[in-house]
Amino acid sequence: MVFMNSLYMDLVYFIICVCSFIPVWVFLLLSYQLGFDNTSMHANESGELELFWTAVPTATVTVMCLLNVQCMSLDYLDVPNVIVKVVGRQWYWSYDVQGFEGEYDSVIGDFVSSVDKPLRLCLHVFHRFLVTSSDVIHSFSVPRFNMKLDAIPGRINHVLYCPDRLGVFVGYCTELCGAGHAYMPVVVEVVTSGLSCE
Repeated sequence: MVFMNSLYMDLVYFIICVCSFIPVWVFLLLSYQLGFDNTSMHANESGELELFWTAVPTATVTVMCLLNVQCMSLDYLDVPNVIVKVVGRQWYWSYDVQGFEGEYDSVIGDFVSSVDKPLRLCLHVFHRFLVTSSDVIHSFSVPRFNMKLDAIPGRINHVLYCPDRLGVFVGYCTELCGAGHAYMPVVVEVVTSGLSCE
């Protein structure tokens, strides 16, 4: 996972360098042509308008790029967090919460949107979700948390989340994963104290 993120950052920096080099090269080439190549500017063009339509989009894209890189670096903050490993299987979820219960399976119960063992999280504690799959593509989704992570075999997707309200929250696998797709709900309990928060 660290290798992929490092590769991604290298790619981002390479693209930034290329996108910075091209305008500088064009500017130098045009300056050379105007200064030393006996080329003249045509008076029927509006330099101010062209400058505006070049500078504003360039500045906008640059700001968006910097914000993206800054936001990506927030994923690696050294905040104390609990690691929650989530593995999608046909057709149930397996959870492994660091330092608590160990690995366990969460299988659909007798009622719709119920499971035998829900995922239990602590209120106001950062949780780093590491989501993958053991068989086919699943998607771990809890709409009330604004969280949706694809569970792809051989790949680990991650997100940092801090629950800010108590309750029981229901989600589903949002990727069509086979005949039992409708029977793999996600149930998350957010608690203040108890075995899972000590």
